[in-house]
Amino acid sequence: MSDHQTKDPDSHPADFDPGAIYEPDGPINPGFMLDAVRTLMRALPLDSQTEPTEWGNRRMLTALIALSATRPRDEIEVMLGVQAIAAYHAASTAWYLAANGKLARGDSLRQITTAANAARTFDTLLKALERRQLKPLPPPPQRPDPKAWNLPQPTTVLDTLKTRFIADNDPEPATPDAEPLKISEDDLVNWTKAHDRLRIEAENQGLDIENTEGILPGGGMIMPENPTPQQEAYLGRRLKLLYDQEFHENKRKGINKFPNIRPLRTGDYVP
Repeated sequence: MSDHQTKDPDSHPADFDPGAIYEPDGPINPGFMLDAVRTLMRALPLDSQTEPTEWGNRRMLTALIALSATRPRDEIEVMLGVQAIAAYHAASTAWYLAANGKLARGDSLRQITTAANAARTFDTLLKALERRQLKPLPPPPQRPDPKAWNLPQPTTVLDTLKTRFIADNDPEPATPDAEPLKISEDDLVNWTKAHDRLRIEAENQGLDIENTEGILPGGGMIMPENPTPQQEAYLGRRLKLLYDQEFHENKRKGINKFPNIRPLRTGDYVP
């Protein structure tokens, strides 16, 4: 358990850093924080198919900011914070489903009930956290000295978000001497650009892109009537990526069946 505990939770020093919980030498065991943040990220409504990547990134970032704003002093308070934020996002999603006008009246009413229950859960968890934080816990209110946790750490917060917290089967990082995790809008923008560039390079590895005509700016292609060998290879790769993504989305929903292979006709758009 962490020894980052306070006698008076409302009397933090001026230099108190709520974001310290994400640092490898922070007040809470970083192995515990990795699992807690991974749990939180997997509870967020993230849909890469229907919204821009920036929206999802912003939702993940604000969830981390909200968790640090609860100022957890130990692992139990981190757990309460994670559940509270997850309940907030569940309520927000249910409110949206109830109000978007595309559901049958009965389904809309059920979503309203679900949203209200999740909102009450959010309030209950926050009050439970506040009651716990009223209890004095030693030592004095100051950030503890850095610790050598001797646990593997990710190199950046966004690599952690993208490659570990959302993936179903993520390997443990092998960088015990990583830099402290930092969260900033500039880091988010720069990492997203670099990540997209590396992703595109990996997706197109082994393909003759220079001699492949018809690739659209977003990476998709309209199925030509007589595709060249380069176009056939490119379309095959795009379809594989599409079905792989659909398969993993289904797995997150509890569906283990591989997606049905749909016929591809001239003029069809392959994303």
